Amino acid sequence: MKPILLSLPDELADWRGTAAELADKCNEVLAGVPSLTDDAGSANERLVRHYVQVGVLTAPEREGREALFGLRQIVEFLATRYLLKDGWPLAKAAELVRTTDVTGLAQLIPSERPRTRAEEVAAKYRGGRVSAETSALKPEAPLARAAGISRRRVSLEENLKALGNTEGRPDRSRIVRIDLTPWCHVDVDARQLGEMSEDTPAILGAALTQALQEERIQKGK
Repeated sequence: MKPILLSLPDELADWRGTAAELADKCNEVLAGVPSLTDDAGSANERLVRHYVQVGVLTAPEREGREALFGLRQIVEFLATRYLLKDGWPLAKAAELVRTTDVTGLAQLIPSERPRTRAEEVAAKYRGGRVSAETSALKPEAPLARAAGISRRRVSLEENLKALGNTEGRPDRSRIVRIDLTPWCHVDVDARQLGEMSEDTPAILGAALTQALQEERIQKGK
C-alpha cells in the first residue's frame, strides 16, 4: 500500500463533536483520501462506539452530560484505517494506537507538503490528554516499526510485479510433507487433501511410479 497524504482542514484543530458528528467528520476527511475508502466503507456512529470499546479510539472527554471527541480521535481513526487497509488486524491496530501519541499517529501517514495548522496542532499535542503510563512506553517506536513493515510490503509488491506476478502478492499454501524414505519425500498441497477422491491416491501412486521409471531411463542415458 503506497503512502498517502494526510490532509486535515485547519478548522479541525479545535474541532469537538459527538460520536455521530465524529463519524461525519471522518467521512469528510476520508473523501479526500481515495486509497482509504476503496473497500472499507464509511464511518458511522456505531463504528465509532465500537472502536472506542476495543481501544482503537481514545474515550471521549465528558463535558457535563455530553461526551465529546476531538482532533486526536480523527487522527486515530485515519491511522487505524491506514493500518487495516495495510492488512493489520483490528486488535493489533488498537494496540498500536493505545501506545502512540498523536505525533506518532500522524507520522504513520506521511505528508509531502507543508503542514496545515491542524497538523501542527497534532504534532504538538502532548501532556495531560495522554496518560503517564502510555507516555512512558516511548510511543513512537511501535508505529515506526509498523511504517517500516508497510514500506517493505510496498517494495515486495513492486518487485513481484516486476517479476511478472500481476497480483503483486506471494501465493502462500500449507504443504504436507510425507517422508517415504530418508531419500524420498512427497510434498502435497494441504488444501487438496480434503478434496481428493478415493481413487486419487492410487492414480498418484501410478503416476509417481511412471515418473520414476522415466527418470531411471533418462539417467541411464
